[in-house]
Amino acid sequence: MSRAWESPVGLEPLTPKRRRAMTREHLLEGAAIVFARDGFQGSSLDEIAATAGFTKGAVYSNFKSKDDLFLAVLEQRFERGHAAIREALDAERPLDTPAARSPEKWMPRIARAVRESMWDDSWTMLFLEFVLYAARNPKARSKLVAYTRRSLDRIQQLIAQEHDAAGLPPRYPPADLALISEAMFDGLGIYRLIDPSLTSDKTLTTVLQFMSDSFSVDERPTSA
Repeated sequence: MSRAWESPVGLEPLTPKRRRAMTREHLLEGAAIVFARDGFQGSSLDEIAATAGFTKGAVYSNFKSKDDLFLAVLEQRFERGHAAIREALDAERPLDTPAARSPEKWMPRIARAVRESMWDDSWTMLFLEFVLYAARNPKARSKLVAYTRRSLDRIQQLIAQEHDAAGLPPRYPPADLALISEAMFDGLGIYRLIDPSLTSDKTLTTVLQFMSDSFSVDERPTSA
């Protein structure tokens, strides 16, 4: 018989480490709301802390500055999008047959993952705002460079894993493919801001088909 003060079976104890992790997660969620609503420059740490249910001291105990908090939110958003695409690619991995890995199978799943986790006009504006801010702020720029390189490394790893699974080398360097693919999606996001009618599900399908053609493996690797 369990005692009244004992934790129920399966309930993880609220240790200091877990409490800090929960606080950080709440701060990231609160920051995402405030940044998306007010922009980077228009957001304050006081407002972010209040939205998350903490004091500003809690923000500074987890993040050194608003720049660091913003980049942490951005990285969390990237990881969620990356996980959604990874899940879409792995959806029929148990089958792992040429038919299961054909573009007709994975392309609709990738398109859905992009629409649901990556295409967000408010975040496109927010990212552009931070890029311009960082271009004039050396410290912020160095942090943005580090984040960008980590993101591109993750994309490059994903591309390399897909080629390894196929057992054939890529036609082009995965690092170049990672940069090109990121640039294409960022560019589409910008054109969506200019005129939403310029991009559609058909546009996304065309881009994914173009990427599939470029990323497809080739038994004859190029000299590059």
